[in-house]
Amino acid sequence: MRGRVLGPAGILAACALLGTACGISSPTHSALSADASADTSASSFARLVDIGQGRKMYLECHGSGSPTVILVPGLVAAADTWRNVRGPAGAMKASGSAVYPGVGRFTRVCSYDRPGTAREGGKPTTSTSVSQPTTPRADVADLHTLLTTAKVPGPYVLVGWSAGGPIVRIYAGEYPRDVSGLVLVDAETEFLQSRLTPAQFTTFLALERKDDAKRIAQWKDVERQEPTTVFGQVRAAPPVPDVPVVVLSGDEFDPRAFRARLPAGAPANYPQVFWRAQLASQGDLARKFPGARHVTKTNSDHNIQNNQPQLVIDAVREVVDKARRRQSGTPSAS
Repeated sequence: MRGRVLGPAGILAACALLGTACGISSPTHSALSADASADTSASSFARLVDIGQGRKMYLECHGSGSPTVILVPGLVAAADTWRNVRGPAGAMKASGSAVYPGVGRFTRVCSYDRPGTAREGGKPTTSTSVSQPTTPRADVADLHTLLTTAKVPGPYVLVGWSAGGPIVRIYAGEYPRDVSGLVLVDAETEFLQSRLTPAQFTTFLALERKDDAKRIAQWKDVERQEPTTVFGQVRAAPPVPDVPVVVLSGDEFDPRAFRARLPAGAPANYPQVFWRAQLASQGDLARKFPGARHVTKTNSDHNIQNNQPQLVIDAVREVVDKARRRQSGTPSAS
């Protein structure tokens, strides 16, 4: 699962892997930094953070309380994906009912822009560009440096949407003492590869290369990843610690939109084959974490945080509450 595709022109919008319609970005959406500056509490900030080696990354935080929730966007998506909801006409708009402000009402919350990402309206991030494609392990290193440099206090509940899923899982494995919970929002998972035959997976890789070519034509520095590398790094990562986990899975799929993205020669039934594998892989992901709650009835495509933000907020609150009870030694109510 990947984030929406946004080039600087803001005219190409589609969701990689699932191929769900994302709609054209709203040209009236204000810049992320302007949105963040509307929150004037002393503990809130939205700024570029110098992470060394001539690089800066955009970070915003607000709210108070522990654990701190870190919202990790999907591929190409910037921090403002967590501030937006999809309106009745399909356009994205900033809203007080979105995930970022909603979580900030009960604990501290932060999000950030990885290099090569873009905001609604197609505006490229101000985070310093890096060589592409990147990898989840490199993204984990960046996130750890960013949080450490900016002095964002742990422990963290990590929320990973789409390609953010492998990032938060690897982070939790590499820094287990810093992580007190996970929420996986239609997260990309290595089980997709094992649910497809080698020939079917080859078609999937060809689809990804076709999508990458469209992104690069818009913006040469756009964020990219290689799926086989992603899945290999997740498999090789240290195990996630025993923490509360909620898995949210999209349950809506547009086979026609997906078929339009397929490479020439793909089997006619490939959208249906892919969707069965996707649903099965989400079940595999949830079963990887004993005691995890798996929400399969989301009434949403891949973009659950925009279509059903309250589901994500409720999942985060559940994990935060469990983490707090563990920290205080209070028995879990579940």
